[in-house]
Amino acid sequence: MTDVTEKSGASGAAPGELMKLHDWLTLTAIVGVLALTFSVTRLSQPERVKPGSPEYDAYIEHYIAECLQNPPPADKTSGATPSEAEREHACRASVREADRINPVARPLKH
Repeated sequence: MTDVTEKSGASGAAPGELMKLHDWLTLTAIVGVLALTFSVTRLSQPERVKPGSPEYDAYIEHYIAECLQNPPPADKTSGATPSEAEREHACRASVREADRINPVARPLKH
């Protein structure tokens, strides 16, 4: 009387014999494609503009001008309308704060 599992090799196989050469090549190809995809999509992107650069200053000034053109609703608790200088200061502060919180929104370098 012989054991059927011994003949099929399922129970007595060594750990290295479970994966054949074809399986290792397939696994290596999958990992290689994933690594290549990651490097192409993540590492080749141009960097964002840095504070102090002319592009950064133009980006900030653009959003300050947009804020001045579309001011937020007036504060009804104080009753006074803010001066142009106060509005510009408030817009500049809010744009810089938004940039500080979300630096990923900065434009890419050209």
